Amino acid sequence: MNKSSGTTYGSLSLGKRMLYDLCESQRIPYRNCQKWILAQNNQQHEQLVKTHGISKSIGVPTHFISLTEARSREPDVQAKKAVLESPTTGIIDSHSYMAYLESDFQSKGGDLACHTRVTGIEHQASGSQGYNIQTTSSLGEPAGITSETLVNSAGLAAVPLSNSILPPDRHVKPYYAKGSYYSYTAARPRPKILIYPAPTTGAAGLGTHLTMDMTGAIRFGPDVEWVDDPNDLSVNESRLSAALDEIKTYLPSVDRERVMLDYAGIRPKLGQGSAVASGEGDGFSDFYIKKEKGFDGFINLLGIESPGLTSSLAIADMTLKASKALLQHIRSELDRKEATSTTQNLLEASPDGPDPDNSADAEPIWLCLTTKKHIVDKHRLKPGKIPLPHSLNQSPTTTICLITCDPQRQVKDIISHPSFPTTLSSRITKVLGISKLKARYQPFESRRKLLNEHDIFLADARVITLLPKILGKVFYQSHKKPVPVNLEAFKQKDTAGKRVVSKNTDEKTRSIGSPLQVAKEIEKTINCALVHLSPSNNTAVRIGRSSFTAQQIADNVESVVAGLVEKFIPQGWRNVRAVNIKGPNTMALPIWLADELWIDEGDILEKEGEEEKEKELKATAGLKRKPRALDKVGEAVGGNVTKRKRAEEANGQKKRKVEDTDLSQELRERKEKLREQKRLDKAKMQGVQL
Repeated sequence: MNKSSGTTYGSLSLGKRMLYDLCESQRIPYRNCQKWILAQNNQQHEQLVKTHGISKSIGVPTHFISLTEARSREPDVQAKKAVLESPTTGIIDSHSYMAYLESDFQSKGGDLACHTRVTGIEHQASGSQGYNIQTTSSLGEPAGITSETLVNSAGLAAVPLSNSILPPDRHVKPYYAKGSYYSYTAARPRPKILIYPAPTTGAAGLGTHLTMDMTGAIRFGPDVEWVDDPNDLSVNESRLSAALDEIKTYLPSVDRERVMLDYAGIRPKLGQGSAVASGEGDGFSDFYIKKEKGFDGFINLLGIESPGLTSSLAIADMTLKASKALLQHIRSELDRKEATSTTQNLLEASPDGPDPDNSADAEPIWLCLTTKKHIVDKHRLKPGKIPLPHSLNQSPTTTICLITCDPQRQVKDIISHPSFPTTLSSRITKVLGISKLKARYQPFESRRKLLNEHDIFLADARVITLLPKILGKVFYQSHKKPVPVNLEAFKQKDTAGKRVVSKNTDEKTRSIGSPLQVAKEIEKTINCALVHLSPSNNTAVRIGRSSFTAQQIADNVESVVAGLVEKFIPQGWRNVRAVNIKGPNTMALPIWLADELWIDEGDILEKEGEEEKEKELKATAGLKRKPRALDKVGEAVGGNVTKRKRAEEANGQKKRKVEDTDLSQELRERKEKLREQKRLDKAKMQGVQL
């Protein structure tokens, strides 16, 4: 997942509630001390208004309080222009929280190896699946671990660890932001609320703010100092003066002599952009949480800084809950239909039992993502592909038709090769070269028969653009559109690392990949979710079957949503209106809803204004020409026609003025209606029923 003001902060409100509940049930110390964000001038006030709007859109409660109320509650705090309050912000004893997570992990069978350094990780791309992890203990003793799943949550070392596994073109540059903290030993002033200066767009931090620990001791920080060494935890004394100047803006009575150097920490960042999500191209980088393509079982967590602790419990909660509700409804409906049906299911009576992919229990589950603007301007016949952690095509009875470039004999020899996996070759029941496809399947009936004989159609990426004209509507209006797969041999690299372009143009000796390479490409393709984009604001992707578990559905939803937002949707999460899951005969169950119906309110107003102008120009263009043409007629009939047209024009102008006046009111009503609907949806999510 990677979205502007969404992945971390969108789950912040939910994660905060979950964290408070956990602290209550497990007696982890915490305090709901609230937070103020202060504006000292008009520019900072405008920034607070933007922050307030973003917090509302992601469900984090904030509100403005008057300066009089602020002075009465915290007399030592200075705010010249505005105060934005977050009533649900609090602090937690992080050490107690981590101790609880460690204990919970070990009680469920987990093993913890401390003081151990990872020295190398090898991905088993072929043969046995998984990862070989080499480690060295603090005593210098080497050890090896083999695992099918690898979660990279190494904090400051996460990016170097990721770069040691992924190929160079997917490497990420790490950025280290050192933040120094300053203790305060004076008895006064001592506010009881967290105090933050107004956020600055483009700044890499949130400013030197006032925070406190569980004992009530005050400290200031952190500031931002870019460093190259993640182990550089020295506190820079030269930064104290600048920090004091910033503290004085909101706490003027602070005793400068009692502010002392305390400690420093390092935040892992993915760029030197803004720490504030303003949506204005400020370089804001959110959490990077992703199942890496081509590396099965590798989950990467990069750039996990604040508020990573707060949102640690909530990343997958809503998806898992929605998946359980949908599966329960689909299965109950299937049971009801089976109980009332008067016909026998012949598949269940089969000696081998029903095929899990073709039985009634295999109803598809769809993810429906609605955007605020159209994401493409025309239908795309070539589908996009997003890897799934749980494939939809694992049944051994699923048949595959492979369409290749000529000559087809090369591909047939590859599939029949001893090193080609038999579990896959048994499913490929037909291989068709492009020339034979043209010659044998021109009649409509032959193409329809071909469509019905196979479950999946794969096509060599080099001929995929030729197929719409050959196969026609019978294929491209079905759910079996051919999916491109790369069968070409990987290009070799020269000594400089550049790929060598083959000069061979002879079709008979055209390069085809090795049996293992072709098998891997086919398996990777059939294990992907297919994205068919159309010129609309709704995209549906099949992400599971009703025979899946709720956790499998949740995993697939997370992967597909992340892939859609990252690869296919312009402007990312700011262009997403809603995410739902549904069955073929169910209502859509909401997972995520946006508060705003538009990406930017100014754009919508401008577009509606342009439409009004176009209507007005058309109307006035006709009215300006007609009176001149009718003047001569008006002279003959006493001018009645001209007067009548002018009266109609005047009435039309009055009507347009009324419509312009009502436009802003209509937008406000639509916005309020959407917020009310979202509040109702959130209230129903705990015990949702379809």
